[in-house]
Amino acid sequence: MTGTARSLAPLAGAWKQAFHLATNGSGSYGKGLNLARNGAVAQIHTQPGRISAPVAAKKATHQAVIHLPELTATQWESLAARLADDPQAVADLVANRIPATIADSGHAGGISITPPSDGITFSCSCPTGRTHRVCDHSAALGHAVAERLTNSPSLLLGACGMTARALAAHVRDLVDGADPGPLPADTNGTVRAAQLYSLAAHRPPQTAPSLDLDTVTTLTYTDAPLPGPRTQDLARMTADAATRARNLLAGTAAAPHDELADVLRILASPDGADHLAAAQHATGIPEATLRAMKIGYRHGGPAGAHATLAAAPTTTDVLERARETIHASRAVGLGTITIDGSALTDTTAGVQIRPGPDGRWYPFTVWRAGEWRPAPGPCDDPAEAFRAARRARAARPLRR
Repeated sequence: MTGTARSLAPLAGAWKQAFHLATNGSGSYGKGLNLARNGAVAQIHTQPGRISAPVAAKKATHQAVIHLPELTATQWESLAARLADDPQAVADLVANRIPATIADSGHAGGISITPPSDGITFSCSCPTGRTHRVCDHSAALGHAVAERLTNSPSLLLGACGMTARALAAHVRDLVDGADPGPLPADTNGTVRAAQLYSLAAHRPPQTAPSLDLDTVTTLTYTDAPLPGPRTQDLARMTADAATRARNLLAGTAAAPHDELADVLRILASPDGADHLAAAQHATGIPEATLRAMKIGYRHGGPAGAHATLAAAPTTTDVLERARETIHASRAVGLGTITIDGSALTDTTAGVQIRPGPDGRWYPFTVWRAGEWRPAPGPCDDPAEAFRAARRARAARPLRR
């Protein structure tokens, strides 16, 4: 589990507790858990006051909805003010990332984006759900929300009436002209240049010394002029880069940061499409494959890109154990999981998982005949990766 996932675990735990209490001991709670584990919940949508998703069960698909109260304008003001006082939260928000500190249920004087249990209600297009009682489908949605919250709190943000972009803009306004303090590292120890330079935009300018034109004056600045970052922040980023470089040279890096990974890092950037032709010429990899690898990079970094190009070599014993784990978890549906090279494939469901060079399993869904596209949700557990593939497949129509 990554540092970010650990830091967001309290938010998922708070949601699970409130959701469990809201079901009031209904048998649908356990049935919904099985549906969620089997990938029955498709793409989740949020609107102010509601979370919804199609849920497939017994050859039918129903629209399940969880209703919850929005936060008031005053509550959002208090939450934004507390985030503005947190340097890590500011660094995350100005870099278009949701801060992990929002998972703290005690943040901003007790204000939480997790609703109280008596504020959660259910509805569904099935007969039980039409009476506004919890059903198997809405319970499955509740469990799926808990799983997604370990990676991103944006689901609850949107349902509480605030988008991540609007919250970031509000916090930017609060820190504009103020000194948010030194840039801390990410929860996994990485100092990101995007965060560092975004924070520098809010650093107050240094006062230029008065100059005496009749004498020679040496100008001394403790930090680089704007828009450059602080000296101490540059030192931290440089030290972090040096540490990762040593790991690469020693062969102890968690994932392959080779030339191909650097190419994919550029392609996955906002302006990456402009470099696609040059990347194809430099690597000799077909354009369609590079596009798929770019998606894999966004989902899983360098290891995700390499897994998209080809599954990491794996022994038959490892593949067999992974297949048994998937069967034991009841993540598989009616299809048969076959060992396809170094991958596990369910052709009936149109999903596949592949081992990556970092030891994790990467989910894929069928795109066209014989073509697979990476899906979000790489995981150490093959059953969890398989469920991620099934969720992505349910949300993606088959292309002919």
